[in-house]
Amino acid sequence: MSLPPGYIAARSVLLDGLEALRDHLDHVILIGAQAVYLWAGEGDFSVSIMTTDADLALNAAELSPEPLIQDVLEKNGFITKAGGNPGQWIGPTGIALDLMVSEHQAGEGRRSARIPPHGKETARRGRGLAPALVDFETITLGALEQDDGRTCQVNVAGPAALIVAKCIKLKERLEDKDTNKRDRVKPKDALDILRLLRAVDLDRIADGFSRHQMDLAAAQESNEALTFLVAQSTTLTPTLPDLAEQAAAGDESAALSFTILVQELSNVLNSRS
Repeated sequence: MSLPPGYIAARSVLLDGLEALRDHLDHVILIGAQAVYLWAGEGDFSVSIMTTDADLALNAAELSPEPLIQDVLEKNGFITKAGGNPGQWIGPTGIALDLMVSEHQAGEGRRSARIPPHGKETARRGRGLAPALVDFETITLGALEQDDGRTCQVNVAGPAALIVAKCIKLKERLEDKDTNKRDRVKPKDALDILRLLRAVDLDRIADGFSRHQMDLAAAQESNEALTFLVAQSTTLTPTLPDLAEQAAAGDESAALSFTILVQELSNVLNSRS
């Protein structure tokens, strides 16, 4: 299955953003759909990987005060939209680069992350990101267009950290009393979890969950996510396997595979405790 043009363009914008942030790259971690793809590829489902954005987590506790992030992004053609989401930077081709900060590093505020001296609209706060700050690997990332020879060293969130972020996102939306937010539940997030569970050795994923326990904020979110993952995957009415099946165009094997792999991961983790 060939990569869709939207994904190829999103990789290009990601490289544009990483180039702009080159002085901060030691404290930037790739998260989201592009990170999932690097670990899991497209998998064996007849559903194409579709993403039109790039997501980066900032380790605000380690960021240098200079250069100012908003300045380097603007100099490289990124803009923010008036009234838009904090942390959403639109590249020259119209594709978004989203900068996120873990809730425990984001300071006061409701949506914006407060990481002075960087501007208050530079990044958006979010739960589920703390594990990515301690669970990542550095890889060489290349462009996907034939005539684009750029490469960049980038930190990529580990599979366990990505599973935590997806679980926290799904948990918050499924449990929200606001029906509009519950309607924003994306079955694709559950399918991304399944892709990771299928593609990455479960011992490698378990290593990531163990690494999260070395940091208080990461451990809290990781434990919350893992409890949710098991509870919503192995009950008589499993929500997450059903969502994964829905995203997999009704492939019934997706739900069964999801349940089995979560149980196997749980067994691996229990054997280490």
